[in-house]
Amino acid sequence: MRRIPEETIDRIRNQTDIVDIIGHYVQLKKQGRNYIGLCPFHGEKTPSFSVSPEKQIFHCFGCGKGGNVFSFLMEHDHLTFTEAVHKVAELSHLDVELPQLASDDSAAVPKETSETHKMIEMHQLAAKLYHYLLLETEEGLEALNYLKERGMSEELIQTFQIGFAPNHHATITSFFEKRDLDLHLAVAAGLLSERDNGDIVDRFRNRIMFPITDDRGQLVGFSGRLYNQEEGPKYLNSPETPIFNKRKLLYHFSEGRQSIRKYEEVLLLEGFMDVISVSEAGLLNGIASMGTSLTEEHIGLIKRVANRAVICYDGDSAGIEAAFKAGSLLAQAKIEIYVLSLPSGKDPDEYIRTYGADKFQTFYTHERQTWTAFKLYYLSRKRNMANDTERLAYIDEALFEIGKIDQAVERELYLKQLSDEFDITIPTLKEQLQRAVQELSRQKSRVTESHDFSNMLPPPDESFDDFQTMPKEKGRREAHFVAEQHLMKAMIENQDAFSQIHQLLESSRFYNDDFQALYTHLIAYYLDGNEASASRFMDYLTDMRLKNVVSSLEMIESPEEQTMEAYSDYILSMKKYRLEIKIKQKEQEVHEKMRLQDHEGAIKASTEVILLRKSLANKDYDFADDETF
Repeated sequence: MRRIPEETIDRIRNQTDIVDIIGHYVQLKKQGRNYIGLCPFHGEKTPSFSVSPEKQIFHCFGCGKGGNVFSFLMEHDHLTFTEAVHKVAELSHLDVELPQLASDDSAAVPKETSETHKMIEMHQLAAKLYHYLLLETEEGLEALNYLKERGMSEELIQTFQIGFAPNHHATITSFFEKRDLDLHLAVAAGLLSERDNGDIVDRFRNRIMFPITDDRGQLVGFSGRLYNQEEGPKYLNSPETPIFNKRKLLYHFSEGRQSIRKYEEVLLLEGFMDVISVSEAGLLNGIASMGTSLTEEHIGLIKRVANRAVICYDGDSAGIEAAFKAGSLLAQAKIEIYVLSLPSGKDPDEYIRTYGADKFQTFYTHERQTWTAFKLYYLSRKRNMANDTERLAYIDEALFEIGKIDQAVERELYLKQLSDEFDITIPTLKEQLQRAVQELSRQKSRVTESHDFSNMLPPPDESFDDFQTMPKEKGRREAHFVAEQHLMKAMIENQDAFSQIHQLLESSRFYNDDFQALYTHLIAYYLDGNEASASRFMDYLTDMRLKNVVSSLEMIESPEEQTMEAYSDYILSMKKYRLEIKIKQKEQEVHEKMRLQDHEGAIKASTEVILLRKSLANKDYDFADDETF
């Protein structure tokens, strides 16, 4: 098999988001600049596994494993480096040319089958044709005008690659036939349909077409919308296929992932038009399910990228009901929830077209309800508040929900609202609340505790210095160890720093064996013409232990600007420690000579101790490297 060119590996490494890749395997939660989760390499209940999007590395402070995106897959999926490069390119849907894996290697990499690849390629071809028919043909003009009347610009149509399926039975069928594509495979992919008489025809006709991608950005299906007739379902989705499963797909999830991480929340919507409208309004973190209720699989996708969700469904009764169901599932997954209840029963698309993007942005920022506030509103709609029995039942339900709140101030707020609404004293409500809390405790005792992020107390970013793969030592040795850390980290991250430190070190060695080994590898690494990059240096290393040491170094904080003076001070600290160690060794030698009654040897060793101590007092630390002793 051909070797993968270094520039191709660099391109894949530079264009890949390590958080995205590891997020396929580990539930990650944002913590400061990094993401944390439970380590997949050893059993733990408190997360010590950290991923740095800035440095594109991972490190576990528990077991010490670390590396870059390639070494993660090599370790997790037991792949060779070449296999890991292939899989990273695949998961990141990068269009790069890679040599074919050898037949005995290909089985080791979980990949789509060739049929699955062909299905995705067929969808890509169909999407291009649909898009062309919408924008460039007379037949698509009515659908195009409909979209423009809905306030959609051509730029937005281009962004979302919206298309048009003509009212003909063989538009896509003929298109595929001319390219000698397997029509039966296209039927299996959901693009075509087979009639009882064996004829194969287009599945989608006379509809505006919305391409659907999976969480990796691969085009796997369509949703076709009626626009000029009443007959048939308003939206027609692709059928269940090997690549299209509505329970696992969220519209705009892959495309919105970057903005979701930026906002640190998802905006959960009901329809495609809602997602597109809020996107034009500047909110690119909108996602929607495929015309189905939210599923556990959907929530799993959401938890990969955010721990907060803002639900903005239609403002009518059905939308409120759907928002309650979705919020209940999200709450079980310990996701923080807010709800936007739009006025007049409008959906987000209608609201934006009526009041404008700025007003929706303001509404999104300032009018969101807490999950508790929405639940109380939802429960009140179910009751006839003019009836005393119904009012009392609602108060019981409301107190039960308030009892779930951990924060005392928040509890007090909702108790005050209930007190004002029903003219009941707060002490009376608190007495009733206490009974609700006791009932909740009894319920919780019957449920097995699950390990989730609510029970995880990750170390803050500032405390990363306290975790190392190598044990820290006390007193002066700690200062020397930190000095070696900073020197090694600087040399890995900056080639000029390497040259300066290399010159200052001269013949001196690192006391820590791992650092000395890394230093030796760095010399060869830079001589080979490589640029400074911790992630690339990890790929250069073959020893997994040394990769782990590099990832550990990259997770510690160093001064932003290092100078030659700082490097000199670090090296002096190293040399001082080596001299102190030599003094201790010689003192032990004196004691041993005395024990053996070797008086001449003891006198000689004592003289050497005196000379070494004098050197230490005079700060002549280079004496530590003198091998005459």
